[in-house]
Amino acid sequence: MSVLTDYQAKYFAYELQRSYASDHVGKLAGLLFDAQVEPKPHQIDAALFALQTPYLPGVILADEVGLGKTIEAGIVISQYWAERRRSILIVTPSSLRQQWKQELYEKFLIPASILDPRSKESLLAQAGGGKGEVLICSYEFALRNEQSLLRAWDLVVADEAHRLRNHWTGKGKVTEAMAHVIGGAHKTVLLTATPLQNKLEELYGLVSVFDSGYFYSLDAFRERYIKNRDDSGDDLAERVATISKRTLRRDADKYIHFTKRLPLTIEFTPSAEEVWLYELVSDYLQRDELFAFTGAQRHLSALIIRKRLGSSTFAVASTLENIANRLAAEVAAGQRRNARGGLITADFEGDDLTSEELEDAEEIEDDSRGAGPPDASVSTEGDSRLLQAMNAEVAELREYAAFARSIAVNQKAAGLLEALDLGFERLRSLGAPEKAIIFTDSTKTQDYIARTLRDAGKGEGLVLFNGSNNGPEQTDVYQAWLKANRDGDLITGIPAADRRKALVDYFRTEGKIMIATEAAAEGINLQFCSMVVNYDLPWNPQRVEQRIGRAHRFGQQFDVVVVNFSNKGNLAEQRILQLLADKFHLFSSVFGASDEVLGAIEDGLDFEKTISDILTRSRTDAEIDKAFQELEERYAVEISTEMASAKAKVFDNLDPHVQDRLKAYDAQSGEVLNKFERLLLAVTRHELNDHASFEGDGRTFVLHNSPVPDAPAGRYYFKSKPLENAHQYRYSSPLGQHVIETSKTHDTPPRALTFSVGASERATAAVKSLVGQSGELVVEMVTFTMKARDEDVSESYILAAGLSDDGAALDDEHVADILDLACTSLGKDPVTIDDAPIAPLLEARRTELEREVQGRNSRYYDQQEELIYRNQQDRKAEHEGSIREYRAKEKEARRLARQVDDPMEQLRHKKDARRWEQRAEDADEQFRETRRKLREEADKYLDLIEQSLKGTQFTEHLFSIRWRIDA
Repeated sequence: MSVLTDYQAKYFAYELQRSYASDHVGKLAGLLFDAQVEPKPHQIDAALFALQTPYLPGVILADEVGLGKTIEAGIVISQYWAERRRSILIVTPSSLRQQWKQELYEKFLIPASILDPRSKESLLAQAGGGKGEVLICSYEFALRNEQSLLRAWDLVVADEAHRLRNHWTGKGKVTEAMAHVIGGAHKTVLLTATPLQNKLEELYGLVSVFDSGYFYSLDAFRERYIKNRDDSGDDLAERVATISKRTLRRDADKYIHFTKRLPLTIEFTPSAEEVWLYELVSDYLQRDELFAFTGAQRHLSALIIRKRLGSSTFAVASTLENIANRLAAEVAAGQRRNARGGLITADFEGDDLTSEELEDAEEIEDDSRGAGPPDASVSTEGDSRLLQAMNAEVAELREYAAFARSIAVNQKAAGLLEALDLGFERLRSLGAPEKAIIFTDSTKTQDYIARTLRDAGKGEGLVLFNGSNNGPEQTDVYQAWLKANRDGDLITGIPAADRRKALVDYFRTEGKIMIATEAAAEGINLQFCSMVVNYDLPWNPQRVEQRIGRAHRFGQQFDVVVVNFSNKGNLAEQRILQLLADKFHLFSSVFGASDEVLGAIEDGLDFEKTISDILTRSRTDAEIDKAFQELEERYAVEISTEMASAKAKVFDNLDPHVQDRLKAYDAQSGEVLNKFERLLLAVTRHELNDHASFEGDGRTFVLHNSPVPDAPAGRYYFKSKPLENAHQYRYSSPLGQHVIETSKTHDTPPRALTFSVGASERATAAVKSLVGQSGELVVEMVTFTMKARDEDVSESYILAAGLSDDGAALDDEHVADILDLACTSLGKDPVTIDDAPIAPLLEARRTELEREVQGRNSRYYDQQEELIYRNQQDRKAEHEGSIREYRAKEKEARRLARQVDDPMEQLRHKKDARRWEQRAEDADEQFRETRRKLREEADKYLDLIEQSLKGTQFTEHLFSIRWRIDA
């Protein structure tokens, strides 16, 4: 490639850094160039929607399931991050916290930390700093730590935000806490595929979380959109479209290849010993009193024991031994535990607990802190009988554990071998790689599965994945990975994160079967694997969906085989599988669970506890059957036909132009990114010429000595030319920003430059027609700025024009074409250039741009004025509803007065009527005053629109040159 001049580098650098219009893909060019993801048109559309609504305190991104709302939010977060607005909070179900953290870093290189009781003080103290990190917490954490989270956040993102829909009832503690936390945020983005479930009031609730006055009041909302729905349905759809973006799968199917889920159910019959063990432990858990657990701990412990019981005899044996040893220690110390202490993590291997279970355990412990001393001494004669009973329970638990240990072969494991053979056969027929991820709840079961597979000759390419990842084989994989990637960006220096990456990389390149525990599987992306085996089936539908979503996601090229086991000897386990398969449709179709069903389950752990309660209170198969029938009915899709059509009208047809716009973004994003990369490449070669050796087309280079302290020397690559064991060259990195800023500050006095068409890689027909001619040109940068709410909205453009010596005018496209040519001669001495003849050309272009910008800017205030107008309609509707109510009560009181004979009773009714009449008149008077104030407010916005059309603008002169073009 030809060498640039400082003039061209400066021009390119300003073009790279200019501010695009808020609805143009160019606004996102830098972060899309850096991101490890290629957003689809609908994701760009949604992100720009969220970013170009500065007058709104929040928006709802409500794409249907499976369309990648996390990517949309990631783009918005990246933009805030790039603008150094870094006080960012993400609130999500606890099971998705790790996934958010990993995806933010892997796809957008944004660091994040998870808030928990231990880390909250230090993390919140440094939140929002220049080098800070995004903070992630669960809804439960937000509820318990509301006061700590009350601050001026730049951005709050709430995932699975349907759980905030009940805000309208005034009863939800979590929604109340979230509304307070969000109250201090500059912008809120709610993510949910199910913004509406059963009542239109839920829509009011969701919006009022971030903007309590958007619909003015619940009474006004009901008056306009529920009581008089037929008259105002279109108005509601328009108002929702202002604050919500929803893409349907039918809009996106042109850009996304959606694969299917292929269910495979393997039946097995447990041995007599396994059935007997299940009954013994189940009977134990159904007792009225247990010494091993007290209070709320009992419910959570019983839930976990039941899941271990369904996992393997090895898992439940280990758990029962832990409980027996802990209870024996209490007996030996002469103490009986109350509800305090870290019992859950003491009894159950911490690595095997899901994030919801850990969080629930922490909450139980927090709630019990004020419950008196942790232990009560046991010393009286009466207590000796208690000690004897406690000792008997210890012996019983040890007996069960020993019995469990004696069962060396589990029948489900034999079924696993059949499942893998059938599943791999299905993958071969699809042409998919033969890779399977097996999920289990327990590390003990994980070890047993691994032994079983190795004994059956299926040990090749086997990799274990769990909370510690520090076994000998895992360490060998990790060490080999460190060696292979020692010179690249992949190594973070955080051993736990790097071990996870190493094991996933091994599974991708060499592995065949990964056995992963539940807690460890949060957040890993396995779209290269097309078989998911639920060795232990979670009872939480959201967690099942999350598991399958590790493989069945963006980037998956093949249909995904989903394997489940049906225990023919256990009715409860059969009913759980039936519920998840038939009612929630988790294992089949293209997207698995419907929006409506998952949206109905506010908390997955509560759902698990419901099942655990059924198993604890049901003693016969008939009772189990009846209880599950009731549960199925409770969670059946209960949306009425009327609500389904209301939802479709309000949400599913928000934007009639969506297809056209997505098509435009599809073309625009490639064009913008290609230009962005070409200009960045040219500027990088120019500025790093003395520091680096460029290879091939320049998209890979070796940095010998770094011009900035934060950029290591070594091998670099552009995203379009990936290279192993090297650093990705990023626009927003210290090295990339050094290149841009240095180019912008070059001294560019008026000089003569000669360009050659023949020596150039790119020469347009327009510039070829100028061969043999010469003239002058001027390049400036104009920036238009306005205020929207408390935000500066700006657009900047290169203003360029010129004249040939024979008087022909050159516009900005001509200038761009000339500066794209190879410069063969740069005059040493400054020349005198008269800008005056070119000034009218620049002014004409400035005026043209100003009109375009004014049109966009006035849109913000037009929409704000529209909000006020609709707010007036809300208040009017509420007022008219109140007047109707008062007049109806007045009328009823007068009717009663006419019907009674007793004069005193008649007088009482007449006074009532007069009171209601007075209330109606007072309300009328009050509303007249309110209406006057609203009119004044609307007039103020019309004045603001006028001011915004003027706006402010700033022009910076970049350079003027004499030019000549040779053949």
